[in-house]
Amino acid sequence: MFGISLASLIIRFVFGGLAVALATVISEKLGGKLGGIFSTFPAVYLAALVTLAVDFRGQSLIQESIHLSSGAVIGIVGCIISVALTAYAVQKIGFRRGAIFSVVSWFILSCLILALKHI
Repeated sequence: MFGISLASLIIRFVFGGLAVALATVISEKLGGKLGGIFSTFPAVYLAALVTLAVDFRGQSLIQESIHLSSGAVIGIVGCIISVALTAYAVQKIGFRRGAIFSVVSWFILSCLILALKHI
């Protein structure tokens, strides 16, 4: 993420924020499991991918897109495992501790997957 312009950061912030807000509204309207699908909308990834074109061109744009996408795959695998663990944890230890567990487990799992990828 270093080496990107201020304009790119602003676009990512606005685009990502709007997408998250829209996904939240849709989730509230649909409720339940359908709402959960929209709550995982990859807004930050899409914003980051689109704005790479602000700072990069040609082959470097392709390389940066590959790096970003590779990181996104690692993050989503960590997220999938974390969601499964969190569903279990919330039932066993309650919502607040389950939510904290969710964030911590996602971070640890993503770091482990990243480390394994680079071995």
